[in-house]
Amino acid sequence: MSNASQHRLKSAKQRKGEIARQFKSVVAGSNEHTELLASMRAITDEIKGLELQLAAAVAQPSATVASTALASAPVYTIDPNKRWCKPFDMRELAQSEMPLWDAFLQNQEGLSVYCRPIWRRLIGDVFGHEHGVFAALSAEGDILGGIPLVYFNSRLFGRFAVSLPYFNYGGVIAHWFDVAATLVDGVGQLCGGRDLAHIEVRTLQPALGVNVSCKKVSMILALPKTLEGLDEQLGAKVRAQYKKALSYSPEFKLGKVELLNDFYQVFAENMRDLGTPVYSKKWFAAILHAPEIDAHLALVYMAGKPVSAGFLVGHNGMLEIPWASTLKSANIKNANMWMYRQILGYAIAQGFGFFDFGRSTKDAGTYKFKKQWGAEPVEHYWYYALPPGGQMPGLNPDNPKFKLVIAIWQRLPVWLTKLIGPAIIRHVP
Repeated sequence: MSNASQHRLKSAKQRKGEIARQFKSVVAGSNEHTELLASMRAITDEIKGLELQLAAAVAQPSATVASTALASAPVYTIDPNKRWCKPFDMRELAQSEMPLWDAFLQNQEGLSVYCRPIWRRLIGDVFGHEHGVFAALSAEGDILGGIPLVYFNSRLFGRFAVSLPYFNYGGVIAHWFDVAATLVDGVGQLCGGRDLAHIEVRTLQPALGVNVSCKKVSMILALPKTLEGLDEQLGAKVRAQYKKALSYSPEFKLGKVELLNDFYQVFAENMRDLGTPVYSKKWFAAILHAPEIDAHLALVYMAGKPVSAGFLVGHNGMLEIPWASTLKSANIKNANMWMYRQILGYAIAQGFGFFDFGRSTKDAGTYKFKKQWGAEPVEHYWYYALPPGGQMPGLNPDNPKFKLVIAIWQRLPVWLTKLIGPAIIRHVP
């Protein structure tokens, strides 16, 4: 992304603001008014062109690229060659229009599991957040696309919106690429009306906007058809690591709510050790109880005690592990490695073609752990809509200002983190 292009974009936006202010001093329908409208259309087209150029530059292939093996992975993207090329309006849908949005989703192929209406209901029921959709509508009133949003409002972190929080996938959904790009550009109009510090749109789609972060990747493994093929694919080094756990006579269990207490015991202690507030047990129970969601718990026991745990969600040929934890005391026993080998075996037995190890920061410890299994990175593009003078948010553990808080949290007893953690984490997307 060149500094010259950025300067041109900034200048164009300043000219657009100057033109907009001139409308106050002209009479509607006059020649001056007509000339201003023409100037506004021209400068708007120029801005869109510059933004697309800059976004394309951001989206140039980096060290994080999907391999041929992942070409058929069931992740949602929009074909850049599909264009609507007709006028359309954008606005937030009324709550009474949500059934129309749900009907629109039913006609979309390859959507993330988290775009299903059930997740919207679960977030509302468990966390109490307001939700909405910023949509594009044709002249006939048909929905062309939209950005599902969850609104956050707290004294600690302020007011903002995310599409979608808590999960790895969400973002803009549309039939056409130009509609998606315009939605990402236009969603910022909600910042003023709703007094939001920012709107975050999480997606795997490049070239949709300028204010973008590409720090995160999903680590996805293409699975072989057999367990023998899996062991051959993993290689001798990984096999040796997970086999070390066998000397501790590990036991592997798969289940649902009946394993929730054991899962939560491991998860809560690990989150405390990481310095991260823990979700409520109610959140996980709600997901496990939902018949629309293919969710299971995976547990590893040593000496009869749970030491490693994973939460599994299956959809569209891919098994994902959005949450996983292992007790510190079990790391030396390679319980985590052994659990993942059992989960991969389960995925193959169930006919899944891909395993999603979840989201990681590039080159972080979790990234390297997943990479050793043969998982390959698929880049995330998180776009930000900001009000005038707004700044990119920093709500993540990597932010230096949270170091002291994390250090304090790591010293709290687990029972206390279970008590106060859910009230905090519900405001952290």
